[in-house]
Amino acid sequence: MALLLENSALLPISCVLFLMLFLSQQKKQDSLLLVCGLFVALVFEFLMVKFGLLGFKSNPFPFWFVLLWSALILTINTSMQFLTRLPWQLSLVVCAVFAPASYWAGARFDVITVMQPLWFFWLIYGVSWAVMFNCILALNTFIKLKIKTKTVLS
Repeated sequence: MALLLENSALLPISCVLFLMLFLSQQKKQDSLLLVCGLFVALVFEFLMVKFGLLGFKSNPFPFWFVLLWSALILTINTSMQFLTRLPWQLSLVVCAVFAPASYWAGARFDVITVMQPLWFFWLIYGVSWAVMFNCILALNTFIKLKIKTKTVLS
């Protein structure tokens, strides 16, 4: 939806994010992960734009992209939870192979630009994105353990 509607999708995406947080069974963990993970993701994306691997119509990236990242982060403890169960090496491979595809799709919709040649973008961005996202997954595990430890001690 965000790729097709861009800024026109801000309200619907915001409503979906609110609903995701409202329905979350681990609100505290998801909220903390959203704040910390979004920071990691946006710093990463900012650097990728500065290094010329990505480009957006607005600099460094549009607000709908921030909301899209927020939605992705909020799926880590639900539909993307399978990644947390994989060995970290396999998680890296899955992310490195499949994450660049969404950016390539955005480029095909003329919403973003990706560095050419495409194979170079896929290799560099895929590996970088995989490392960054696995750091967010590790951060999620850390937050979960901290919350569990605090609950046990209380």
